[in-house]
Amino acid sequence: MPGIKDISIVNSNTCQSMPFESGTVKTLCGPALCGATNLTVYRRTIAKGRQFDLKAGGDCHLVYVLQTPVNGLVHYDNKAHQAEDGAGVLLAPSETARFEAAGSDMDILHLVVPKPPAAVENGLPGGPGYFFNRKSLRALSDASGGRVRRFCAEATVKLRDGSRLTQSNAVQAGEMHYIEGGFSPYHVHNGTDANPRGPDHCYMTFKGRGKVEIGEESQEIEPGTLVYFPPGVPHRLRAHGGSLDYFEIQAWGSFKTTVLSDDALGLRWYYERDNPGDALVEWNQS
Repeated sequence: MPGIKDISIVNSNTCQSMPFESGTVKTLCGPALCGATNLTVYRRTIAKGRQFDLKAGGDCHLVYVLQTPVNGLVHYDNKAHQAEDGAGVLLAPSETARFEAAGSDMDILHLVVPKPPAAVENGLPGGPGYFFNRKSLRALSDASGGRVRRFCAEATVKLRDGSRLTQSNAVQAGEMHYIEGGFSPYHVHNGTDANPRGPDHCYMTFKGRGKVEIGEESQEIEPGTLVYFPPGVPHRLRAHGGSLDYFEIQAWGSFKTTVLSDDALGLRWYYERDNPGDALVEWNQS
């Protein structure tokens, strides 16, 4: 029976920090650390007065600002944007971005995902990237009302004009908020014909506490904790002692989710209403 020993738990508050040209960096997930094949996760601190020039090269990159810096900026596509918490960029291969820490340090989560094969992209062009912030992302609520999520990268999420949020299946990622008592169904992510191994999947908690359940075992996680789930390991997450906020990642974004618990509401999600009284529109994950 699977248990806690089958996942990797990394406390980014206490793990080893290494210098890089713009500040310090901690590696939280990758092939050598947790066995992931399609995902590497860094937590970078860009020192006050420095900048981080990111060149995507042949990979896809996603950068998410963990805490609002003083006068920090994100430069992308010849535009400068405020580096507030919840903002960031998705970079397609060959694109670039600059992160400028002006009045204080800037704390970012940095994901690197190999460019997926054509079968995973399933007809998508793979780019371009984009800048995002919390105001620009559509919220989705689950059918129980206990969870709210905002994807910053997800090809099946539609913007209000009907276009796709993301033109690539390289990564599914975004913020998740659980109200006090909120929880996910017990579920598992498996592979597809296009991605037989299944997704590299992890949570990065940044506010509140949660409890990860694997089989009959559980472990509490605190802010700054990354949890990596290998493909095929069933799991559930609960808010513990209050509300919970975390960042969720799946790479590549081609996988099948199966609900294993007897939760009538399952994994049904609905877009937030634009106006009170509007009919609910379900997010079609397929």
